[in-house]
Amino acid sequence: MIYRICGLMGLFVAVALSAVAQDEKQDEPKAKAVKAPLVPAPFRAFLVTDDRYPPKTTPIVKATDRDSRDRTNKMHCLVCENGPNPVVAVFVRADPLKLDASSGVAMLAQEMNKLIPFYRADKLASFDIFLRLDGEYQDDEDRDARAQEVRDFAASVKAPNVPFGLAPMKSATIDAWGIGEADEVTVVFYRNLRIVKRWTAPADGPTAEQIKEIKDTVEAEINK
Repeated sequence: MIYRICGLMGLFVAVALSAVAQDEKQDEPKAKAVKAPLVPAPFRAFLVTDDRYPPKTTPIVKATDRDSRDRTNKMHCLVCENGPNPVVAVFVRADPLKLDASSGVAMLAQEMNKLIPFYRADKLASFDIFLRLDGEYQDDEDRDARAQEVRDFAASVKAPNVPFGLAPMKSATIDAWGIGEADEVTVVFYRNLRIVKRWTAPADGPTAEQIKEIKDTVEAEINK
């Protein structure tokens, strides 16, 4: 059922991107303005933590204690889930063991954690995906250790509105998103499935100035 839902959501995004591209083609003779590039593809990942939806009861004893929308420990496409909503997607190659709550990656997640409820009506979302797997999740023998590293980092960040996930270091999807092998941290802000702006940062994450610029860009785009 989960794979069917993810497949349907992926199909939705693909159809939406195709429709927008077709509209662009038809409008070419009329418009000379350069439009923002489209989000290149869906992005499936293993969600290590998804604390956006509190459990029905605590402590969690059985699977049914969780909210049905909670995707923790499941393969999921957050690009598909969020559709045209404004999204700050963060892709991290850096080792989570070398990051702490004072790193730029953590501070950006904390900033987004505060912005998301403020712009709840606009359906602002954000997620952090660590590109640390050797192949797909089920094929990496070290997947449990990799997941625990991300889980520990997420616990130190304390940003429940931001899901944290794992994805392969190399894939056609990563190439489509233009995430280079030397790009330790890549931040992509998009809305209506169009990329508004993107940033790259070193292993520690974006600087304080970049975080402010990301926040200002998000708010300007939503409020324009």
